[in-house]
Amino acid sequence: MPDNQSQRLHWSDAPLDVDADDSLGRSSFVATVVRRIQLATADDPSTVFGLVGAWGSGKTSILKRIRIGLADDWIVADFTPWSSGDAASMSLEFVTTLIDALGLELKGAKGRKLLGYAAYAAPLLGAIPLVGAGVKGSADQVLKQLASRPPWHKQFDELSAQIQELGKRVLIVVDDVDRLGGDELLTLLKVLRLLGRFRGVHYLIAYDQDTVEDLLRSTGSVGRSASFMEKIVQYPFETPPIPRAVATRLVRESIEALLAETDLQLDEGSLHRASSLINIVGPMIETPRTLGRFRQHLLAFGPHVVEGQLDLLDYVAVTWLRLSAHGVWAKLGQWHELLRTGSRPTGILESEEVTEAEWELSVSQADPSANVRGTTSLLAVMFPGVKTRGYESYVEHPRSIADRTYFGRYMLLAIPEDDVSDELIADVIYERGGPSRAAELSVIIDGPNDDLADLAISRYEALRSADRSPSLRLATYLAERLATRGGESETLAAPHGRLRVVLAREIALALIGRTMDVPSVVSLLGEKRALDLVWLVVRPLFAREHRDELIRMFADYWFGQLPERIAELRAAGLLADVMEVVLAGRPHDDIAGLLDADVANFDDYVRLAETFVRFAEWVGSAVTYEMSFADKQFAIVLSESVHAGFAPRIKEESGQLTYERDDHPSRDIDPRIVRAFTIDSLAAMSFKD
Repeated sequence: MPDNQSQRLHWSDAPLDVDADDSLGRSSFVATVVRRIQLATADDPSTVFGLVGAWGSGKTSILKRIRIGLADDWIVADFTPWSSGDAASMSLEFVTTLIDALGLELKGAKGRKLLGYAAYAAPLLGAIPLVGAGVKGSADQVLKQLASRPPWHKQFDELSAQIQELGKRVLIVVDDVDRLGGDELLTLLKVLRLLGRFRGVHYLIAYDQDTVEDLLRSTGSVGRSASFMEKIVQYPFETPPIPRAVATRLVRESIEALLAETDLQLDEGSLHRASSLINIVGPMIETPRTLGRFRQHLLAFGPHVVEGQLDLLDYVAVTWLRLSAHGVWAKLGQWHELLRTGSRPTGILESEEVTEAEWELSVSQADPSANVRGTTSLLAVMFPGVKTRGYESYVEHPRSIADRTYFGRYMLLAIPEDDVSDELIADVIYERGGPSRAAELSVIIDGPNDDLADLAISRYEALRSADRSPSLRLATYLAERLATRGGESETLAAPHGRLRVVLAREIALALIGRTMDVPSVVSLLGEKRALDLVWLVVRPLFAREHRDELIRMFADYWFGQLPERIAELRAAGLLADVMEVVLAGRPHDDIAGLLDADVANFDDYVRLAETFVRFAEWVGSAVTYEMSFADKQFAIVLSESVHAGFAPRIKEESGQLTYERDDHPSRDIDPRIVRAFTIDSLAAMSFKD
């Protein structure tokens, strides 16, 4: 990112530019305040106006706009009491501000009088209560003490008269009153009420009502803290909230700025999600500070959307949670399974749905300051397991935060070590970056970390799913990966099975697109692996309309191999699989009685049948094998007369051995068991109608 752009994205809490458009729609409010202040004259008693609003509500920006709107005859000065330490310092700071506003020289006679007045009055301010019955008496006592010293009383009257002679209206602006400590706040109010009661000198103070009341209560110096500002501020103006339509528009503009920053676009489905997101986040924007932080964090971390290969809208939602519902954000990892499924287990096979009320309770407990309804609705857009008002708001999309394999990216705003870059996989698919990128992905798929390899293959599957262009290059690449991992047994963690699925899809595309034929598939994979993949090749949805054609292609190839290679295929243990493919794609008459010549006696018959015994692999806590018999294939390869000739002997020898047909730890099963299972299977065939 260019340096100037980085500087632009730097977040600060500075007030909005007063020269900018009125994006928050507050011009009317500012005009109302200005009109009321304009009514105060140079002869009027000192008046205190208040600008009341929560932290971050834009008070400082409004103060700047008010200053601009006042007539030219106003003298406006800023008083910063929180830069002063004690009553004397605050009094002197106030008088210095007034001297500067009136254009008096500090060393001049009038300036010295004001400074002297402040120095005399400051020690007495600490003895004056702020509100209650004692205020008037204490104030009168101060004035009596001043009057008891005629020179000071005269100076006060003279100062008042001289200020009025200037014929100028003075407005002292006091911002950030709620930054003061409790005792400092009391001192400020005494300064405004007692020390600064000059005619024509008016005040505009900005504060948060709740904070000021808390500060006052902390001093223990007042009675009813809720009403004390009413005695100080004659005209309080409540800062208006951001209108919902305005907040919604500003959130939309923030997302548009993020799209421009990242050079990304939204498809039709994402536009619908964006609309839902905007309508949820917009009403939760209560102050300009909230909006400013949200927008600037979106843009400041925007490059991570590209670098971390995140879904842009999920990134927007996570950013809002991180800033405005941090307690909920911190719980996302712990809640992820519930957020994804929407149900909690109550038994081995039972579960119960998490209700909307339960989600709202969880949100309020995780972050009491969060907007509970809005935050719950936002979670419903992000995760399929959260439903609001009985509806599911979640829309399936790539790189979703609801996908556990992507979740870590949104918390780190980067690709974790246990994750695989989508960009790397896309580079391999679309042949970008040359051989080095393919080699980089090969290290992951071929490597010892099965979980990472499986994740890489699943990402490949997802990124390639919409593309049906045939690619011999990709088929070859995946075949090489399968060959590298070919020696591993199938387990729940092994990526071998998923790799076979994605390879079968590439072969289906290549066969349909005529960039490969069956001989080239067999050459690439080897005979056994090619036979294993036949039924996976026809499984994808797009391949089902070509199912008969694809099976016939494989059947024709293997039928052509049979006359010369029956003994070889039988010895390799492939005969049953070959027959299954041939029978699925060619007329049964083509192979009926094909192996009659290989059976001269009962032992030949049984040994041939044993080649049609299969071993199904079952994966669980351990890998076990189950025997099955390809009875349909065996029934066809021999004529009925051959089967009938051995039926009596089969019946005689069946049932002589007790054995288990499943739960075998390997394919290496005792030959006596295999023979007994074969004879029992033949017996079951012999007695079928």
